Amino acid sequence: MPGFSVDTHLLRELGELLVGRDSTALLELVKNAYDADASQVVIDAVGLSTPEGILRIVDDGNGMSKDRFETAFLRIASRVKEADDRRSPIYQRRYTGQKGIGRLAAHKLAAWLSVTSVPRTVANSTAGEVLADSTGVKAVLDWDLIEAQDDLEDLKRGLDVTAVPPLAGVPHGTALELRRPRSRWTDMQLSTFVREIRSAQPPQVLADPQSSLALAASPLLISQPRIRDARRNKDPGFQVRLTGELEVGDDLWHQASEEFDWLLEIDATTEVVHYQVTPLARYAAKEPYAQTYRFQRHVPLSGRPQFQARIFTMPNASVRRGPLTGFVRSNTGVRVYLEGFRVLPYGEYGDDWLNIDRDYRGGARFYSIDVDAATSDQVEIDKREALSATGNTGYVGAVFLTEDGAGGLRSLVNREGFVPDAVFDSLTDLVVTGIRLTVRVRRSIFLRVAERERMREEAMQAERQAAAHRQTSAETATQSEDKVDTSESGQDSRSATGPVAAEAQRELPGAAADGKSEKSAATQHTKPSDVLQPTIMKTQTRVVIEQTHQAVVNLRRATSATPDLVTIETIVTGFNAVESELARLRELQPDLRVLASVGLQLGAFVHDINGMLGQSSTVKELLAPLLADPTLDRQQQMRIRKVARALDDLTHTLARQSSYLTDVLVTDPRRRRSRILVADRLDVVRRLLSDQVARLEVVVEDDLPPDLKTPPMFPAEVGVMLTNLLTNAVKNAGSPGKVRISGELLGNRGATILVHNTGVAVDLEDSERWFLPFESTTVEVNDVLGQGLGLGLPITRALVEDYRGTIQFVAPPSGFATTIRVNLPDPQERR
Repeated sequence: MPGFSVDTHLLRELGELLVGRDSTALLELVKNAYDADASQVVIDAVGLSTPEGILRIVDDGNGMSKDRFETAFLRIASRVKEADDRRSPIYQRRYTGQKGIGRLAAHKLAAWLSVTSVPRTVANSTAGEVLADSTGVKAVLDWDLIEAQDDLEDLKRGLDVTAVPPLAGVPHGTALELRRPRSRWTDMQLSTFVREIRSAQPPQVLADPQSSLALAASPLLISQPRIRDARRNKDPGFQVRLTGELEVGDDLWHQASEEFDWLLEIDATTEVVHYQVTPLARYAAKEPYAQTYRFQRHVPLSGRPQFQARIFTMPNASVRRGPLTGFVRSNTGVRVYLEGFRVLPYGEYGDDWLNIDRDYRGGARFYSIDVDAATSDQVEIDKREALSATGNTGYVGAVFLTEDGAGGLRSLVNREGFVPDAVFDSLTDLVVTGIRLTVRVRRSIFLRVAERERMREEAMQAERQAAAHRQTSAETATQSEDKVDTSESGQDSRSATGPVAAEAQRELPGAAADGKSEKSAATQHTKPSDVLQPTIMKTQTRVVIEQTHQAVVNLRRATSATPDLVTIETIVTGFNAVESELARLRELQPDLRVLASVGLQLGAFVHDINGMLGQSSTVKELLAPLLADPTLDRQQQMRIRKVARALDDLTHTLARQSSYLTDVLVTDPRRRRSRILVADRLDVVRRLLSDQVARLEVVVEDDLPPDLKTPPMFPAEVGVMLTNLLTNAVKNAGSPGKVRISGELLGNRGATILVHNTGVAVDLEDSERWFLPFESTTVEVNDVLGQGLGLGLPITRALVEDYRGTIQFVAPPSGFATTIRVNLPDPQERR
C-alpha cells in the first residue's frame, strides 16, 4: 500500500517554523527537564563565539530509558505527553511541552547533539517512586550528516544509540551536550540570550508575597499565587542555574524594590474578579493618605482565562540612571507566565500588549472602568486622572496562568505569544482594568496631598502676614521712641544721622544701627557675593532641603493644625533653596541637550573605532610584502618600516580605547557587581594614560592600600570614576608635576579615595562649580589630553551619588595644590 516518506529537510523546516528564537529553543529543553520532575537544571556554555562552542543542559529529572528515547525523543510530534492526564509521574506536574519539538529546539541551536540519560531507580532515587526500566541511553545525533541523506526512516549515518546498563552511584537525570553552534554568538547576542533565559521564571519579589523585598502595608489579597499546577506538596520546586559564559551578574531586584510604591493584585479564578491596590509599607510610612482599596467585578468564567496577577508600580522608572538603567529596560513591564514559564514577547521592552504606552502617550484623560460599585471601595474621581498614568516601564508585574485555567488561550505556532482572539482579549481587558484602577487610586492620593499642601500653604501665608504685621508694628514703635529721644537731646531730625538716614540704613542688608555712612552701607549691600552668587553652596543647599523635608514630616505628624514660626521659616528657606536649584537646572537645559547628543555620538564613535581597527589591520597586511621586496632600496625599506611601526602604535591605541569604551558602554546582564580592588582598576587606567602622562612629565604615585576594595560596583563604573579623576589631576598638575592616589577604609566595608595633584590650587569656597556640566577645569587646549568638556567631574559625581556616596574638593596635604575626596559607603552599613 502506498505511504508517505519524510525528507530529512523536514527537521530544519519545522525547527525554523516551530521555534522562534534561540532563547525559545533553549527554553523548550528546560521545559523538558521540568516535565521530567527535575528540581534543577544547569545550563553551561563555553566558547559560543567560536565554531567549537559547547552548550550543556544537565538536569536531575526522571531520565530516559533506551526504549523511551526511541519512542519519544526520536519520534517527531510524539503523543507520549498526551497520556495520563498530561502529568509527570513523580510530582504530578502539568506537562508544559505540547508538540514534541524538544529535539527540533536542539536542532535549531547546534549541528551536533549528545544525549546521556539515566532513569530514576530505587538505587538512585529518594522520591519514593521510581520508573520501571532502569536501562539508560547514550545517543549522538549529527544533524548535518542526517540532513545529507534523503529519508528520515532510512538513516545510514548520523545517529548512534547505545543502551547504558544501570550503574551504582550514578545519579538519575539527563545531560544534553550541543556542539558546533549554528552561528557564532556576539557579546550582544549572548547578552540578549542570557536576559531572556534569566527571565524565563518569575523573580522572587513577584512569586513570593512574603518576600522582604516589597512588604505591603496591609494584608494581601493573594497569600500565595498559583504559579504552577502540581498536585503533590512534596514537589521540591524547580530552579535554573546558568554557568560559564551564561553566568549572570547582580539582578538588582533588592535595589529596584526600594523604588516600588503600590502593589496591584488580581484574583480572576472565580466569577467575581477581585482587585486590590495596596501601598507598600515604605511608601505608607511617609504618606499617611496611602491606604488599601478593594474592587470587584462580576465576569462569567465561560470564554475567559482564570488567572492571578501581582503588579508593582515603579514611578519615574524611565528616568532612572546608574545601576538601575539597564534593569528598567530588562525587567519592567507586565509579563505573562504559563505553568511558571514566561510567554514571550509579553512585557518585553517595546512590547505594548496592554496598550499602556499608547494610552500614556495619547489616550483619554479619563477612564471608563467597569467595576461593581456596590461591592467596591469609593475613590475620588478626577476627569484628568490619566495625568497620573505611567508607561510600561512604570510597572513590574506578572500574570500567572496554568494549563487548566488558560480558558482556551492558544499558543502561536512559533511558541511566542497567544492567538489574538476573544479569549486573549478578555485576558487583556481584565488586566487593563486593574492597571487603570491603580492610576485612579494614585490620582486620588495625589489630589488629597495637593489639597493638604494648599491648606498648609494658606496657613503659612497667613502666619507670614501676621509676622510681617507684628514686625511693622514693632518698627513703628521703635521709630516713635527714636523721635522722642532726638527731641530730648536737641538734635536736628533732618541731619544725615537722624531717623530718615537710620531708616534708609535699615533697608540695606547688614547696615549697622549706630550711624554708619551711607557709602559704607551701600558698599556692603552691593558686594558681588550678595548679588552674583547663591548665598548657599550646593552642599549647604542639600542640608537646607533635608531640614525642610524633616520639618514637613514633623508637621504631618503634629497634632496641632497651626505650625510654629520656626517651622514656617525652615520651610520657607527650603522652598527658596529649591527655587534657586530649579532656576539653576533650567539654565543647564541647553547644556544637557548637548550632553545627550555627545552620548549618542560616543556610541557611533566606538563603532567607527572598531571599523578603523579592521582598516589598520588591512593596511598592515598590504605593507608586509613590501618589507620583503628585494627591489626596494634601503632608504625605502626604512620608510616602510617607520610607517609600519606608526601603524602598530595606532592600532594599539585604537584597540586600547575600543576595549575601554566598549566595557563602559555595553549593558550586559552577565556583569556582576562586586567589591573591586581599587589598585587593580587604577593599574588599568594608568596603562590607558601612560603615554600621555610620560609626555607631560607627570609622576603618578600609587599610595593605595593594596587590599582596599570598593562597595559592590561594576568594574566599568570604577574604571570611569578613576579615569575621570586621574585625567583631571594630570591635566592640572603642571609639567613637570606630580599626582598621588591614596585611600583608606570607610567604615567596615566602604572606601575613601583621595587624588592629590600639584599645579594651581582650587578655591574650596568656589569648588562646587567644577561639578557643573561644561565647567572645565582646563582653559587651554592641551596637546596631549586636549581640552575637557567639563563633563568628567559631573559624570563622576552622578556615578558616586548613585551609590549614596559623596565627592568634593578638600584641603590638600603639604606638597600638593588640590585634593579630591571620594567616599563610597557600603550599602549594608547605610542601612
